Amino acid sequence: MNERKSSQGTSFSDELNEKQQPQRCLRWERYSYAPQRPRGTSIILKDDENARNWSPVIKYAISISVLYTAFAATFGNSTYTGGMPGVVTSFGISKTIATIPISCYSAGLGIGALFSTAFSEVFGRRIVYRVTAPLALIFTLLGGCATNFATIAIARTLAGLFASPCLTVGGGIISDVWNISLEKTGTTFAALFVLFVVGGTQTGPMVSAAIITNHSWRWEFWVSAILFSGSTIFAYLLPETYQPQILRRRAEARMGLITSRATLTRLVLTSLGRPLHMLLVEPTVFPTGLVMAITQSVVFSYLVSYANLFEKIYQHSPYEVGMAFCPLIIGSVTALPTIAIFDRLFYRKPRNEAIRTGTKVAPEKRLYPAMLGSITLPISLYWLAWTGRADIPLIIPILSGGLFGFSFVLTMLCLPVYHSDFYTAHYSASMLAALTFMRFFVSAWFPLITPTILDKLGFTWATSMLGFITVSLIPIPWILYRFGPYLRTKSQYIQA
Repeated sequence: MNERKSSQGTSFSDELNEKQQPQRCLRWERYSYAPQRPRGTSIILKDDENARNWSPVIKYAISISVLYTAFAATFGNSTYTGGMPGVVTSFGISKTIATIPISCYSAGLGIGALFSTAFSEVFGRRIVYRVTAPLALIFTLLGGCATNFATIAIARTLAGLFASPCLTVGGGIISDVWNISLEKTGTTFAALFVLFVVGGTQTGPMVSAAIITNHSWRWEFWVSAILFSGSTIFAYLLPETYQPQILRRRAEARMGLITSRATLTRLVLTSLGRPLHMLLVEPTVFPTGLVMAITQSVVFSYLVSYANLFEKIYQHSPYEVGMAFCPLIIGSVTALPTIAIFDRLFYRKPRNEAIRTGTKVAPEKRLYPAMLGSITLPISLYWLAWTGRADIPLIIPILSGGLFGFSFVLTMLCLPVYHSDFYTAHYSASMLAALTFMRFFVSAWFPLITPTILDKLGFTWATSMLGFITVSLIPIPWILYRFGPYLRTKSQYIQA
C-alpha cells in the first residue's frame, strides 16, 4: 500500500506504524486502542494541527494552565495537615487516625495515574481533564461538608483519584506542545512542572497553618475547592494537544473512518497492565521509582514529624510549625539554577551537536543533578535528626529543610526527564504513570506509620532511619549513569 506524506505534516499511517511496531512484540499491546483505516487512504497532520507548531502565546497559555493544575492537585493533599487537630476534636478520633485522609488522597493520586494515562491515550488529553477536574472539585467540597470522619476519608480518596490527571496527563501535555529534549523553553517548563508539583506539597502546610489561626478546619477544603475551580475552568478552555487523537478525529470526520474503541475490560487491562509491567521488567524504571517513592515518603513523614519536633520539643504553635516548611520551598527553587548550570556544562554542547547532525544526545547526561541529589538528601536528614534538640537553636534544624528541598527537586526532575529521552512518545506516558503510581502509593503509608515510629524510636533515630534508607539508594543514579546504555538494550519497550 502506497502512502504519501507531506514534508510539513505527519502521516496517520506513520503514526500507527510507530505505535504498532515495537522492538519486541508485547502482550500488553494487544489491548491497545487501534483505529481502523480504510485501505489506500492517508491522513496528514497539518502544521496548524500539531501542538508544537502553535503560536507561542497559545503554547505558553496551555503550559501555565498545566502548571496551575499540577500545583492545585498536590496542594489539595498537604493542606489538610493544619486542620488535623480540628478533625480530631470534631470527630473524637486519635491523631494517627486523623492522618488517614492524607494517605487516602495520596493513594488516589497513585491509582488514578494508571487509569488517567490510559484514558488519555484512548480518548485524548482534553476529555480526561474535562471529566476529572469537576469531579475533583465536587469531592473536595464533599469533604468540607462532611459530618463524619468516614466521609472525609472517602471524599479525599476520590478527590485524589480525580486530581491525578493533573500530574500524569499534565506532564504529557507539556511534552505535546514542546520538544523537551531539544527546546530550551520545553526543558524550562518541564522543570517548572516538577517545581509546581513539589511546591504544592510544600506550600500546603504553610497555608493551612495560616487558615486555622482564624478559621475552622473546613476552610482548608474550601481553599482547595477554589483552586480546583480554576482547574475546571482551564480544563474546558484546553484544546486537544495529543497528536494521535487529533489524527483519529480528523480521520473520523473527513474519511468516514470506523473507529474500534477498546472495550472497558481491555481498557482496564491496558491502564493497569503496561505501567505495572514496566515496573516489573524494565531495568531502569523500578529503581527510579524506588528512589522517587522513598524521597516522596520523606516529605509525607515531615508532615507529621515536623509537628512532633516543633510543637513538642520547641513548644511552638501550629502556625509556626507550618512556617517551618518555608526553607523547603526556598531549597526547591534554588535547585533550578543548579540544574541549569549542569545543563550548560554537560548537556548544551551535545544537544547543539545533535541538532546539527540529526542524532540523539546520550540521556545519561541528564543524571548529573540526580547524582548530586542522592548525596545531599541523606545529609539533610542527618542534619535534621541530630540538631532537632531543645538545646540547639531552632533555626539550625529548620535550615536543613533547604537542603532537603534542593535534593528533592534534583531527584524528582532529572530522573523522569532522563527516561523521557529514550522512551518513545507512546511509552513515556506509561513510564510516567508507573513512576507516579509507585511514588504516591508507597509514600501514602508513611503518614500512618510515622507517629508509631516516632513514639518507639524518638525523633532523632526515627529521622536517622530515613537517612539510612536514603544512603542505600545513593548508588542507583550512579549505576544508571555508568550502565544505562547497556540496561537500555535489555528494554522490552524501547523501539529500534
